[in-house]
Amino acid sequence: MSKKHRIGLKYCGGCTPRYDRVQAVASIKRRLEDRVEFVSYEDRDVEGILVVTGCPTACVDLTPFGGRPVWVVTGPQDAERFVAIMRDVEDGNEPERGA
Repeated sequence: MSKKHRIGLKYCGGCTPRYDRVQAVASIKRRLEDRVEFVSYEDRDVEGILVVTGCPTACVDLTPFGGRPVWVVTGPQDAERFVAIMRDVEDGNEPERGA
């Protein structure tokens, strides 16, 4: 197994959550624990940013993350897609940008 990918984690403010964001991230972390190390989105050495929002509005300002891959999770389906993307990276493919 190659080195773990360092992915910054950013939550929205949670003003109108429509699903349990914390539970979704816990599931992502558990399923990718051998592939991904989640760190602060402010860490300068991240390979990309996972933005977890509580609803489809996804009003988080993404401009501070310019130049890096950004994946936005607005619900459980997006969480599944992110897991699939990161598993695909392990197969030698480039990460697909989510935003």
